[in-house]
Amino acid sequence: MAIRYLHTLLITLGLFAPVCLAESPAEPREFEIELLVFQNLVANDGGEIWPVDYSEWVEEFEDEPVKNDPATTKTNWLPEKAYRLTAERNALGRSPQYRPIAYFAWRQAVLDRTQAVPMELPGENDNSGNTYVDGSVRVAVERYLHLYLNLQLHTPVNDEQLELPEYEIPEFRLSEHRRMRSKEVHYFDNPRFGVIALITPYEPPPQEPGPAVKDTSQPQ
Repeated sequence: MAIRYLHTLLITLGLFAPVCLAESPAEPREFEIELLVFQNLVANDGGEIWPVDYSEWVEEFEDEPVKNDPATTKTNWLPEKAYRLTAERNALGRSPQYRPIAYFAWRQAVLDRTQAVPMELPGENDNSGNTYVDGSVRVAVERYLHLYLNLQLHTPVNDEQLELPEYEIPEFRLSEHRRMRSKEVHYFDNPRFGVIALITPYEPPPQEPGPAVKDTSQPQ
């Protein structure tokens, strides 16, 4: 009897093992990422020299990211009413030293560093059309969230620069990687422009219960 029971148990495990292995992994968690970009209006670089970079502007990462399923990397831009850094944007707008340039806010699934891919940001300006920022951002998660910024500030060419070839005009870039905690405001800057960043876990709204269905299986 015991041998027959063991044989039956082995057969059962053999039949159900493939089913267990074929189960899909949990869906990646979604986060809302907000980047408030602002310009420093005070023309003082504190002695910093901005070298001309003659090389191609390319992304460099610690781990080579792989291509993902478009459904996993889908980006949902947030409406302005969902912004959490509005107070900071208004304060910068009132400051004589700083000026908000762009506000990027979106929701996406966040993957680990080997799977997370950079997202190209659309060029947004300060409403004057003369100063704008573009570049890319990559968000990954391991034990902590990781934010990779690679942005470039574009400003009007002044009279001195008009006499220079285009390839000799300095480029103002902010390229930085930082480990972050969700719901904490982080600040990135260089002498020309900066970024206030916030990453918040996305909590889907609770589903409302549907109308009650009357049970008609039993006779009245």
